[in-house]
Amino acid sequence: MRFWLAGALALAAHAAPAWAAPITLDEAIAAAETHAPSLAMARAEADAADKRADAARAAGGPTATLTGSIGWGRLDPGGYFGLTATDVTPRAAQVGIEQPLFAGGRISGARMTARAGAEAAEAGVLQRRTTLRADVAQAFGGVLATQAGLQSASGLVKAVAVAANQAKLRFKAGEVPSTDVQQAEARLAEAEAVLANATGHNDAARARFHRLTGLSPDSLAALPGSPPLPATLDEAIGEAETRSPALAQAEAGLAAARGQARMAKAEGLPQVAAYAEASSVRDQFFPGYRGDLASAGVRGRWNFFASGRIRAEGQAADATVRAAEARLADARGSVREMVIAAFANVRSTGLAAEAAVRQKRASEAALASVKQEVRVGLKPTLALLDAERDAAQAAMQAANADAQRIATAWGLRALLGRE
Repeated sequence: MRFWLAGALALAAHAAPAWAAPITLDEAIAAAETHAPSLAMARAEADAADKRADAARAAGGPTATLTGSIGWGRLDPGGYFGLTATDVTPRAAQVGIEQPLFAGGRISGARMTARAGAEAAEAGVLQRRTTLRADVAQAFGGVLATQAGLQSASGLVKAVAVAANQAKLRFKAGEVPSTDVQQAEARLAEAEAVLANATGHNDAARARFHRLTGLSPDSLAALPGSPPLPATLDEAIGEAETRSPALAQAEAGLAAARGQARMAKAEGLPQVAAYAEASSVRDQFFPGYRGDLASAGVRGRWNFFASGRIRAEGQAADATVRAAEARLADARGSVREMVIAAFANVRSTGLAAEAAVRQKRASEAALASVKQEVRVGLKPTLALLDAERDAAQAAMQAANADAQRIATAWGLRALLGRE
């Protein structure tokens, strides 16, 4: 369903019919999950890690091998046993089955390492997916914020241009001093600079959104409310400790290090396996020779001396385990710190967004009043210019604050491993 939705959105973005519904944040996230090469790479790596884990699990089972050879030549025994030179077809075949009985920890260590690799890769997929969603939410809000900023800047330029023209007319009529004209022209230049800056920010935001989703942000729906989040900081920290992809990867790294240590130490222990073999040989030593053999038993191998190599590798593996333990402890502290900061940011950006909306409304009301007061001569042109600038800035701040609200909420979800 998600792939169908993303394909339909991509088609709509190219066709861009006038009746096309605005793209929602959920639709943008769905498109990004289909489009993102980094997520496809993470999924492929997870599939590969799963197969390596399957291979490691199979290492403890029996193996069967079949070997054979055939040749053509001439054999001359030199008269021994009364045999003369003759053409021969030497051939041999052997089939064998072997079942490991004891490997000193090699197999179990390899299984532990491969299983940890699969868990780390799966955590990587979750981390890439949740991070991608947070990035899309930030890009989605960024486009809306820069579009609002561009609209406010354009309106500011038009309003200040009108005020500047009026100031010139009133100066010519002797109603205002030349200072009003100069101030208006200065504010117009300032507004044009703001418009140029807003245009650049909007172009960059649109480019980032397109890179993440593959969609054109020509028509985006309004930002939705914040997604579900833990009600308290303690709940957020507890959830992160059990679901955080970063912690899952660190824990998998420790498990992999322990598996490697087990394999390293197993190099100094014997290996034992049960076997059964059957072989057949023809024309191998003299014409007409034949030999058949069937056997079963136990074979072993023990590398009991290696000039200190095995001991050194075991000590190195133990040190790697200690490093992985320290890395996990550091990851726990880092995740806790980031969750505390993210939770506080969610609260502060939510309050800031509410305050910015109130500021925007108050600035718009103040602008309407100042326009009337300037029209009847109660206030100078500069007051109108200030009010226009304040209203434009308030509108931009409100849009940016709303974008920050949604970005911090999805960022916290990424830290918690919520999809």
